[in-house]
Amino acid sequence: MGYFVGADTGGTFTDLVIISEAGDVRFEKAFSTPHDPSRGVINALGNGASLLEIGVSDLTAQTLRFTHGTTVGTNALIQRKGAKVALLTTEGFEDTTLITRGPMGMNLGIPAVQALDYANAKRPVPIVPAGLIRGVAERIAASGEVITPLDESAVGEMLRELLAQEPESIAVSLLWSFRQGAHEETVKRIIGELSPSMHVSISSEVAPVLGEFERTMTTIVNAYVGPVIDRYISNLRSSLIEMGMRSSLQILKSSGGVTLPERVEREAVGIINSGPIGGLVAARYLGGILGYKNIITSDVGGTSFDVGLIRDGEFEYEQTPALDQGVPARTPAVKVVTVGAGGGSIAWTDGRRLHVGPQSAGSDPGPACYGVGKDPTVTDALVVLGIIDPANFFGGRKQLDMHRATDAIRVAVAEPLGLTVEEAAAGIYEIVTARMGDLVRKVTVESGYDPRDFALLAYGGAGPAHAALYSASLGVKELVVPFTSSVFSAFGCALSDVRFSFVRSEPIVLGSIESADRYDAVFEELEAQALAEFAASGQNANGLTIVRRVDARYKGQLNEMSILVSNSQLVDAGIDSIRTLFEEQYESRFGAGTTSSGVPLEVITFRVDVIQETLKPELKEFPLAGEDAANCLTGTRKLYLKATGAIMASIYDGDRLAPGNRIDGPAVIERRDTTILIPPGHTAVVDGYRNVRIKEAAK
Repeated sequence: MGYFVGADTGGTFTDLVIISEAGDVRFEKAFSTPHDPSRGVINALGNGASLLEIGVSDLTAQTLRFTHGTTVGTNALIQRKGAKVALLTTEGFEDTTLITRGPMGMNLGIPAVQALDYANAKRPVPIVPAGLIRGVAERIAASGEVITPLDESAVGEMLRELLAQEPESIAVSLLWSFRQGAHEETVKRIIGELSPSMHVSISSEVAPVLGEFERTMTTIVNAYVGPVIDRYISNLRSSLIEMGMRSSLQILKSSGGVTLPERVEREAVGIINSGPIGGLVAARYLGGILGYKNIITSDVGGTSFDVGLIRDGEFEYEQTPALDQGVPARTPAVKVVTVGAGGGSIAWTDGRRLHVGPQSAGSDPGPACYGVGKDPTVTDALVVLGIIDPANFFGGRKQLDMHRATDAIRVAVAEPLGLTVEEAAAGIYEIVTARMGDLVRKVTVESGYDPRDFALLAYGGAGPAHAALYSASLGVKELVVPFTSSVFSAFGCALSDVRFSFVRSEPIVLGSIESADRYDAVFEELEAQALAEFAASGQNANGLTIVRRVDARYKGQLNEMSILVSNSQLVDAGIDSIRTLFEEQYESRFGAGTTSSGVPLEVITFRVDVIQETLKPELKEFPLAGEDAANCLTGTRKLYLKATGAIMASIYDGDRLAPGNRIDGPAVIERRDTTILIPPGHTAVVDGYRNVRIKEAAK
């Protein structure tokens, strides 16, 4: 029996999903080990092997594919624990990353409330301090013409002085390098001659795109986290090989595809914040099985609520995601919108109103009911309301303290506001659930999409406790809680494809045969580069899919919109075909009548993805049993919801539910990994893939 394994490292747990060749899905967790994240992965593998009743060496030996989503790069950036980086840039532009692009360096990548707090706003500490930045005497024009040749001897002398400060990694970002990368390549060669083991990132390889500040920041981040990720992946790979794993380790990227260990250092910036993306990969796969091409994804963790959108089976992408405060990155990433609303969000009051978040108790000290923290959190509210059974949390492996949860809410919220503990807990629950619904509404309605055209997939350990209420207010077609909801990102890791992405900015105003010729030539050059690197990686080049995108805008606009284009030559297809695609998407996003047919169209950036679909098992579908779930009923429990007050709810053992079983609300489904609330007026049905599908009863 062969297995497909996906592992995802989170702040509290490392999740593991094992899919057999027969399509049977098993999953397990282990506590994450921040001091050495690889230990959490190894421990999760051991737990997974025990679940299969085989030895861990048997599991690794029979693994056909092992894919890993890791937070190592994300944590290194956020905690500022990356490599010591030096920066070489064009002489006269040494202060670009210190000045930043206007307010971008202060308010990019932080919540709006914090960004608007001008009195307390502070610029983040630069990743590369001024003392490690050097200007190189050289100049390339916007056309790619060399104006000032590179002085190699001066570069060597400068590097010797810089290397004396013992940097661990060097970033090189010269002006207009995406037009002409020869100077950067020469600098890289000189660095290699002077310090052969030095990690080097050059912008013409990492992010050959328009935008001096963004391109440089992307290259710096790659240099900053590259050594950390590379070291981690090398150690994990060695450990897996020692345990008998013969298949290649693959690493999930924020683009939704996976890369190989040999490419990690070069693509390190694309691995940051890739954790939530596994959930969208899994959602698209599962949506295809269930017959949904339009999907809203919602992921509730300990500190955040993440929402993504899949439309017509395609991800939405953002080309310059913010990786941290003041840190934009020109790297393709599946779009995920986040708000601070999770199980660890802290409830508090100013004496007049109840607030939830953005502060979070995280995993340390955690919610009050965990036994260490003192602040009341959303998880504490769920315990007080009866949604979570403190004696059956995490399958009974962790006992929660009802008294601490009650006391925390009473002291910090209920007494100051003159409420009962139950009323205060219901208010906490309602506020955080409403915030989740508002974010879904923002991602859909405010972007021109009707939620009624979408199914909503709710996952994450805390998601199914909230989803039925906010999905009902949005009017979505159906709410689906996946069988693997608590480990959904790991599930997506196991299902992701190998994806090599190549990009180049080449501004072209469309409107002539000459522009069409240049358009075709750029794509042909990118595809040749992509196919050559794919072949060099040792991967089987059979059955590759090539996807083309362009970032386009009306001439004179500041921002572009990414559109999927055909692989046919523009000379043959005609320039009007690009305009039609652009304007259809433009009106879909900004409304009917917003296009300007008389304004020339400008293509700024060309993108090519080479995708190799990986071997995936066909998920096992179980035969439907009857609707009656009485044999899974474990009792009743009092729930307290603001809309209903105190009510009695049926409690079901979710791990014993069979496909076809139907449950009418009010009810709670308790599984070893999550808790699902079925509110009054809702009905849940378990489908053949063991997903729980919830709909509001017809009124």
